[in-house]
Amino acid sequence: MSVNHIPHIPGQKKVPLLTKIKWGFGGLADNFMFNTLTALGTLVYVEHFKFTPELAGLALAMPRLIDAFTDPWIGNLSDNCKSRFGRRRPFMFIGVLLCALLLPLLWTPFGLDTVSYVWYQNIPFLYVCTVGSLLAVAYTLFVVPYTALGFELTPDYDERTRVIRWRMLIGLLGSLAAAWLFSIAAADYFPNFGVGAFWVTVGVAGVVLVSGLIPTFGCKENLEITEQEPIKLLPAIMYTMTNRPFLILFITYVVIITALFSAQSIGPLIMLHYVFDGSPKAVGLFMGSLGTLAVALSYVSMFFIGYLSTLFNKRAAMMIGLGFVLFGTIANYFAIDPRWPWAMYVAGAITFIGMQGCWLMVDSMVADVCDYDELHTGRRREGMFSSVKGFALKAAQGLTFGLGGYMATAAGYDPHVVNAAGLDEGIAIKMKALLIGFQAVGLSLAIFLMWFYPISRKRAEETQRLLEAKAKASEESE
Repeated sequence: MSVNHIPHIPGQKKVPLLTKIKWGFGGLADNFMFNTLTALGTLVYVEHFKFTPELAGLALAMPRLIDAFTDPWIGNLSDNCKSRFGRRRPFMFIGVLLCALLLPLLWTPFGLDTVSYVWYQNIPFLYVCTVGSLLAVAYTLFVVPYTALGFELTPDYDERTRVIRWRMLIGLLGSLAAAWLFSIAAADYFPNFGVGAFWVTVGVAGVVLVSGLIPTFGCKENLEITEQEPIKLLPAIMYTMTNRPFLILFITYVVIITALFSAQSIGPLIMLHYVFDGSPKAVGLFMGSLGTLAVALSYVSMFFIGYLSTLFNKRAAMMIGLGFVLFGTIANYFAIDPRWPWAMYVAGAITFIGMQGCWLMVDSMVADVCDYDELHTGRRREGMFSSVKGFALKAAQGLTFGLGGYMATAAGYDPHVVNAAGLDEGIAIKMKALLIGFQAVGLSLAIFLMWFYPISRKRAEETQRLLEAKAKASEESE
């Protein structure tokens, strides 16, 4: 069958509730896979493994960067896969098994008594980079096909948002738990952070295994799509990155992630040594409480921004959500202060009202892009589009992990001085200014870019009509 005569296979206009729930459980595995290293990494690496902030940032950045470049490859393999189990589920099965195995191994490096500031002589640093990179690739094996499977479930403009919402409704429970991981790992019944992180992650691995297998075995694929001819990786990337709506969305997404995740490496150091006077337990309690608030308001955000997308369109809803995130970020400059730590909950609440809805819109818009792409190329390539989106996430996050560590150093942060005498207030304010300023500029740019995204509700529905007409004409000609 030639590429131009592949029938359009739209899936179901309305997806059964049980199918939505089964697919949604993969979001729980996804959140734990993605957030565990972020939740524990910086403070365990710096405070327990005694890495410098730069090395800690590199240890967190390297796996993301390596993984980012495997995303398009795995996405294309998934699109081209021909098996009796489908295109997506074989990869998901292998990925979830490997993630469950590797997660606890992140916190078991050898040679901690020989930590060196020279990276290639630092055995624990090399160990965590290696295990982290393997974990990141395993995560891609699961999450790229899993995301593509969700895009394929329905062609309906609004039903796509409702399907993807279930990933977040269930997955946010993982975000809630991840927010408390450091607090649990720092508890008195563990001898140190490293041991605490290991046993906490053993429990996480069990949840990942069960929740990842539910969509793997519980969701069916449409095997007719495997009839399309394979496409090589480089042409697939070229087609993807010359898709104008996707290119705008891709650049916007990179800018948002780069802005927001710059806090991952520098933020915990400001919290620990400036706001909470060096108390890990106070930081853990704050992070857990803020994470709980984030999850609660993320549910609000999903329904609020989702409602706006049905009232207007996805682009408008996305821009409004980013406006909330920008306002909350700017408010954080005044809120991050040891005199009134409660203010961070206020600034965070404003941010959270917009943030989760933005992630919902991004995924839903990528699904619309897949239809636009099929109209112009004759292919269903959800795997490639979801993988390139994953590339954007991981490459930008990898960049910002490293950037955050260097921001701290540029502001004058020295771990030896801080451990001996605490963090100087002037240096803390410089760190805060660098962080908030960088985030605010990035979010403003993202709002500007989003204005040019071209797929409206009317255009998406017209694309569906043309695809269905094309499929009908193809069937009649055979």
